[in-house]
Amino acid sequence: MSSILDIYVSQEDSETMTVKLIGELDQLSLKTLKQEMDVKNAEEMKLLIFDLEEVDFIASAGLTIFAWYADCFKKRGLGQKLKIINCSEGVFRVFHLTMLDEIMDVSCADNGAN
Repeated sequence: MSSILDIYVSQEDSETMTVKLIGELDQLSLKTLKQEMDVKNAEEMKLLIFDLEEVDFIASAGLTIFAWYADCFKKRGLGQKLKIINCSEGVFRVFHLTMLDEIMDVSCADNGAN
């Protein structure tokens, strides 16, 4: 794991994976996250959830992993879903400024609203 990003992966069943991130997601930690997701075969999940409740900082470069999964799932057309949950207002702002909140299911930690 990266020293600035801790990654905890849990599988509720064979179709649902939750990835809890703690720390900072940027260009440096993105590589570690992508490697972990590849090992866990995250692209095969029916529902992939990223819990960002304890992400202190996210750079626009860090968003590429979410965009990649959203694009992958859409192209496959198998009904796979990506959810980003528990974003702080600051983290949600990065999704909003890049307009990714319009193509992904992104919710804030405080009220669950987009």
